[in-house]
Amino acid sequence: MAKINGKALLDHAEANKYAVGYFESWNLESTLAVVRAAEILKSPVMIGVCGTYIAEPKRTYKENLSIYGAMLNTIAEQAKVPVAVLLNESDDETLVYRGVQEKFDMVMFAPIFAANALPIEEQIAVQKRIVHYAHRCNVAVEAEVGELPMVNSATGDIHKGENTDPELAVNFAKETGIDALAVAVGNCHLMEDAKADIDFSLIHKIKSMTEKNLRLVLHGGTGVDLKDFKGAIEVGITKVNIGTALKRAAVNATKDYYNKNDVDKMDVNDILGRGMEWDIMVKQQEAIMNVVTDYIKAFHGENKAF
Repeated sequence: MAKINGKALLDHAEANKYAVGYFESWNLESTLAVVRAAEILKSPVMIGVCGTYIAEPKRTYKENLSIYGAMLNTIAEQAKVPVAVLLNESDDETLVYRGVQEKFDMVMFAPIFAANALPIEEQIAVQKRIVHYAHRCNVAVEAEVGELPMVNSATGDIHKGENTDPELAVNFAKETGIDALAVAVGNCHLMEDAKADIDFSLIHKIKSMTEKNLRLVLHGGTGVDLKDFKGAIEVGITKVNIGTALKRAAVNATKDYYNKNDVDKMDVNDILGRGMEWDIMVKQQEAIMNVVTDYIKAFHGENKAF
């Protein structure tokens, strides 16, 4: 099994009582690290990039989504485990349609600070358009009701969020026809130095009130204690997003590399490009793989490949 439809992957997770890990990468090496870890553990996995980051107007160099799509799809097609490709959290509706065209298996429109960005009526209208377009191409759609808090790790500032209202979630899902719903239940974006207090009863309530074919998603997985994923899965979570933890692992591996090695006295080709023992990108990949491994085990995804 290799590349798979996003909805089919989430349905398998629901039926087999595990959560699919969506591990957000940013380049070739980080993506390969995710899939290699999943292959070792024989776990289904979801890979992808953040649409908001890719389309960030202040980027030094403009990025082309088709390049990322080609990379992600090729890696997914050649994987030894089921892999779905996600365009995550784009705040640009046009980019979401582009993601469908580039054969992402799931797409997500998510305006930044949604509670203040778009009235709920406008969000529903946008999601209905996206679902209509994506479903014709056999692409799944994820959306968010509520708003996660967001931590600025550089300053410690927190943008306060808004927990998902179950009644609103029910209406939103029915009106739009989305396949997956990201919920705000105490989880927090970009949290590293603390652990979120997950409201399991709220997850259970949302799950019990929404349609049986709707899958629930937990964003901000880096800020959740590993032991809490079991409880979240038991009450209805079938996908967990991890991003910050991977980048921190890569950064720490790089820092450790420079602390331990006198790079001025090394062959620069050994440091970068040969892909052997001393290659810094190998060290980064191994660090990422270790993190992915821990999360997959916490999600009960090991040996769930099909």
